[in-house]
Amino acid sequence: MRTSSLELKKTFLMIFLIILSVLQMGILWTEKNPGVPFLFSSQKLWYSEIAVDIDRVKESYIKPENIMVSDGAGGLYWKLDPNDGLFKAIWNDFKQSYLKQILDIKPTAGINPYEQDWYSLIKMKCIVVEFKNPIHSDIIRWIVDKESTFSTDLKQIYKIAIFPTESINNNENTLYVYDGNNVYKFVVKIEPGNMRKDDYIRAIRTIYQNENVIPMNRLIYFYPSVKNDDLIVSLDKNSEKKIWDLLVKTPDKIILNRDNVDKIEDYLLGDIYKSSMVKKFGEDGSSIIFSDTEKVLRYYKNGFLDYQYRNKSIGDKGTVNEAFEKAVTFIEYRRKLIEGVDILLSSVEEKNENYVFTFDYVMDGMEVKILDPADQTVKPAITIVANGDRVVDVKWYIKTFSNNDYYNFYSLYFFDIFQNKMIENYPDLQNSSEIYDISIIYICTESGMRAEPYWVIKTENQEAYLRMQGKGD
Repeated sequence: MRTSSLELKKTFLMIFLIILSVLQMGILWTEKNPGVPFLFSSQKLWYSEIAVDIDRVKESYIKPENIMVSDGAGGLYWKLDPNDGLFKAIWNDFKQSYLKQILDIKPTAGINPYEQDWYSLIKMKCIVVEFKNPIHSDIIRWIVDKESTFSTDLKQIYKIAIFPTESINNNENTLYVYDGNNVYKFVVKIEPGNMRKDDYIRAIRTIYQNENVIPMNRLIYFYPSVKNDDLIVSLDKNSEKKIWDLLVKTPDKIILNRDNVDKIEDYLLGDIYKSSMVKKFGEDGSSIIFSDTEKVLRYYKNGFLDYQYRNKSIGDKGTVNEAFEKAVTFIEYRRKLIEGVDILLSSVEEKNENYVFTFDYVMDGMEVKILDPADQTVKPAITIVANGDRVVDVKWYIKTFSNNDYYNFYSLYFFDIFQNKMIENYPDLQNSSEIYDISIIYICTESGMRAEPYWVIKTENQEAYLRMQGKGD
């Protein structure tokens, strides 16, 4: 009996040792052959080693392009600077409170015809919050940590108008949300920590006294042929903006040379993959390639990163917020390389198998775009293709930014740019009624070290880029 018991213990010990050895083999096999599937392999988690708190930083990836105050004069608006305290306070109310409420309550039925007409609404006394492009409600829901409690027709949020005087209740604000097609009315609670109703009312009543805010006009009031009702410009001959030139550099930590390969691997690959991916310098020494059977990452001397997952069709498409989380995670692991700018979501495009996200560097409210000298195209800083399981393609210009030792004052007067620059350089736009956006951005070349301010005039068929001329230029 005692012998039988001893044999049983030996059997259990042998089984345990066999299982342990199989587990150890699996771990080693995965590390040495990351492209070969194994029971314990998780190729989805390209960033599983990241010590990044995504929940803490995810809200930093969306921000309004504009917050404007309308005093009810019809076509006159005061556009707040992103560094203005009022801009920050209003946006904080949305991040901490109003966006959650919009996604958690059902819209109120509007009884007046103007409540269904966005352009009639924003002629009245209100504060308008505008994103660059419509943002899917599921992305906003993920960012503000608000789970869905019911089905809503509000699939995306584009613009929001705040009407603080509409409700007589001092603990409520009325919001009109525009998705690009329809208007939805919400009555939200003013929660502890929010701006008071009186603060909003005072901001509208006294905005004209703020000398740091430049009044803007809706262009359609002066040019009825312009088809874009949203287009606002400055018609003040004396309006100007102080703009710094920017110093643009590839981060010192990932300067491409043979003595710096270990650091490049640390910052771009991470501990798990840097030992298992094959590396090879390009023939002219201007790039390095890291690859295995599933992934290829090319990094160039000018700071351009090109990452591709070989089989882009593998993986579940998932929801847009799942794919967005994968894109943000890819950026965040390398985010510490970027200095001096915000990284903001610009657009989302849904494809058959995945989603395409573009992100821009933004400094003092101005996007920083990259000029490709080869084909003279202007590109966003980051383009990421992702699905619910993984990132499958990345194009990213990794740069750091700081103010150069030079600034100037640039005229914002619309007719200055329209008559003296746009018509001279793009005469075919003179009679165009298809102008739908005029803005100011920074542009730097792929390998350049300087970013300068440019006007961007967008029509239905083309984009015109005009270098701004400051005083004395």
